[in-house]
Amino acid sequence: MGARGRSLVRWGLILAFPAIASSPIVATGAEPEVGGMITEIHVGQGRVEVESTRGARRRPATPLLTLRDGDTVATTRDAWVVVVLSGGRGMVRVDESTSPFVVTAAPPERGRLHKGLMILEASFDFLSTTPKDPLFGNLGSRGGVKPPVILTPRNGRVLPDSLVFEWRGSRSARYGVRIVGPDGVVLERADLTATRFEYPKDAPPLAPGVRYRFQLLPTWHPPQEVWFELVDPDHARTIQHDLQQMDAALPGEPSTATAVILRAGFLAQRGLLHDARLHVSDALARQPDEPTLHFLLGELSARQGLSQEAMEAFAEARFLLGSPAAPR
Repeated sequence: MGARGRSLVRWGLILAFPAIASSPIVATGAEPEVGGMITEIHVGQGRVEVESTRGARRRPATPLLTLRDGDTVATTRDAWVVVVLSGGRGMVRVDESTSPFVVTAAPPERGRLHKGLMILEASFDFLSTTPKDPLFGNLGSRGGVKPPVILTPRNGRVLPDSLVFEWRGSRSARYGVRIVGPDGVVLERADLTATRFEYPKDAPPLAPGVRYRFQLLPTWHPPQEVWFELVDPDHARTIQHDLQQMDAALPGEPSTATAVILRAGFLAQRGLLHDARLHVSDALARQPDEPTLHFLLGELSARQGLSQEAMEAFAEARFLLGSPAAPR
């Protein structure tokens, strides 16, 4: 899907998110420096609002919202929010007992950026590419029977330890799957009743750097096909090492949702949309009420050309924040 198509499924509450590094980020003109971003929001029976240092009125907090030096985050009743601070200063959980919280920019630091912080910045680079286009009108409905669609992988690279195939479909239907390489069929399975298939450990090994085709063969619908390519083992080890360094760059223990958001941003920035999506999907199975995870799933779906899934994920995020959304 092109840029125009992706913009039609973006949710307008998101703001562009600049990279966060260990030294302050100076914006153009009189713009205050970036102090952090919001990664998790729980509204409950209360409210989470942000007041800008630039004199703008208070506005509802939104997923991945950029916070600048002097911005104030306020919560009421049982609402709370997680703020990741710039400069590797860790995270703050703002609730009624710590509200209002005034965001500050990171102090200047000398020397080169810490490697982990540079990797963290790369994660935020992905998030910063989200358009600001507001989205109005109906976001689509979750009801009705939809034809099978391959969700992941979708024409991209995959880490060798995450070879999982997922598709939208009915759990009561039956599916066949086939993996085809340059020399012909590598693996074929029939009569699958699930919508997720993990490549068997005892199946023929797949070679890195080779383009394979994954074919979904529904019983009552036309077949579908996507391609995927395994990352070579050395590069995969580098990716895993970078993720460990990014985790170490944040002092303290980040919550599961925040850790997933940062990891998914880094993986997506490296072009590994499949692995980023798996991280977010697995986290949503454990935390289905976290709106930022739904929003990020929508962003990844839009980048993969899955407009219906993107609209539904954005609608769910809006619903969890108490905003008007599509019919459920």
